[in-house]
Amino acid sequence: MAGLRIIRILDGVDDAEWPDGVILEDNDNFVTVDLGEEIAFQNAEGRLLIQKDYKVDGYVWQVHKTDADPFPSCPHAHCLGGPSRYVGTKLHLGNRQLFSGPKPLDLFLPKKPFDRLIKLIQPKFPTIELPLTI
Repeated sequence: MAGLRIIRILDGVDDAEWPDGVILEDNDNFVTVDLGEEIAFQNAEGRLLIQKDYKVDGYVWQVHKTDADPFPSCPHAHCLGGPSRYVGTKLHLGNRQLFSGPKPLDLFLPKKPFDRLIKLIQPKFPTIELPLTI
């Protein structure tokens, strides 16, 4: 990821509570969820990447109830808000991996915010067991 400056690496085992998150919009077509600020993605080895950003926005995820594109999972989440390098990416709702188009970024949403996202969207998908099994 060009231009990415990693300023600190953590081990990703902190059990501190994650902010609850909030549903921003919910209709018959999609649900939009804000997980809060300061989410750091994990690399494939499970280490958190804390990146320097000057814009202090939370990540906003949108999950379509019917999405014409089933990649990377069906359903999956679209990043609508947060640092610009993540806006437009997709989140697999099983393995937590972030994708840019068809390309896996080898970044994973940490378990606590991922679990909160799943908890918020699960009622909108009563016939699908989330998280998805791979």
